[in-house]
Amino acid sequence: MLFKKPKTIPADCEEIHNRIRAHEEQLEALQKELFQRQRISLKRKRAPLKQKQKHVFVKPRKIELNNSVQTLKRKIEGLTMLTGIEVQSFKKGDHCCIVYNMQQNSENQIKHGLRIEMKTGGNEVTESALPVGFNWNAVVDDYENMLKPEYLLAVQSALLAYYDRLEQFKELQNLLTVDGILFRNLDGSHIEATFSLQNAEDDCVEIRVTLVLDYRVQDIRPKKFLFIGDNLSEGLESLQQQCVMLKKKPLHKAFKSTFINNTGLWKLVQQLKTTKTTPVRSKRVHPNRNPNNDDTFHPDECSDQGEEE
Repeated sequence: MLFKKPKTIPADCEEIHNRIRAHEEQLEALQKELFQRQRISLKRKRAPLKQKQKHVFVKPRKIELNNSVQTLKRKIEGLTMLTGIEVQSFKKGDHCCIVYNMQQNSENQIKHGLRIEMKTGGNEVTESALPVGFNWNAVVDDYENMLKPEYLLAVQSALLAYYDRLEQFKELQNLLTVDGILFRNLDGSHIEATFSLQNAEDDCVEIRVTLVLDYRVQDIRPKKFLFIGDNLSEGLESLQQQCVMLKKKPLHKAFKSTFINNTGLWKLVQQLKTTKTTPVRSKRVHPNRNPNNDDTFHPDECSDQGEEE
C-alpha cells in the first residue's frame, strides 16, 4: 500500500478514499503487467546454455587413407576369388588390363586377359589373350562400353560356357567308341555325333543317324538339336521325344540316359567302349637254389615197379 490507511475515515473524505483505492488497484494491475512483459523479454534475450563439448578423437588423414585403401584391397581380393575377374593394371585416361582366372580341371593355371584402351571416343579392346576359337564378336556386339561390369561378366560367362562345352565333348568321346564319328567347332558351339540306333521293338531295324547340336556363346545346353539320316521319316518324332534330356543334363550324361540306360524305343548299337581284360600272369617258379636239395624227383612220373605176388 502506498498510503497508510487511517483507523477511522471521516464522512466527508469517504469519496476521496474510494478514488485512492481505485487508483491503487489500477497501479497494482499495471505493475503485474510490467512484470510479465519484463519476464517475456528476458526469456527471449537469454541465450541457450552451451553444452560441454566432448573430446572427439580425429584420425590423422594418412591413417584414414591407409585404412580405406586396405579395406578396398580386401574387397577387391574377395571379389576376385568369387568371380575370377582381376584388374591387373589401370592407368587413368590410358588403358585398363582385365585378367580372368579360370578355375578348370587342369595341371596349369589358366588365365585370359583383355587390354582396353580408354579413349575419348569410346573404349576399345586392342589386345587379348583368349582361347582358340572363342567367339569374341558374339559377346562384343551387345555392349558399347567395355569397362562396365555387365560387359566384363558377360565375357566371363562366355569363357565358362566355352570350357564347359569342351569338357562335355571330351566326356562324350570317352563314352563312345571309334565307331561314333564326332565333330565340333573350335568353340564347341556346334557338335555333330554320328552313331547307329536300333529299334527296341524290332531288332532288325537299325539306322545310322547324325545328331546335330547348336549352342549359343553363353550356353552349356544346346539351344536346338536335330537328327539327320536316311529312313527317319517314321521314327523321327519318337526319337525327338526321347531326346528331351539333351537340354537338361550334361551332354555325356544325357546321351547315356537317352540311348543306353533308357526304356525308350531307340537304343545305341555297339558304341560303348569295352573294358580291356588284362591276362593274369602265371606265377614264376624259381629254380632250386640249394644244391643239397634235389627238386628233380616227381613221384607221378615213376612207373609201378612193385614186387609181383
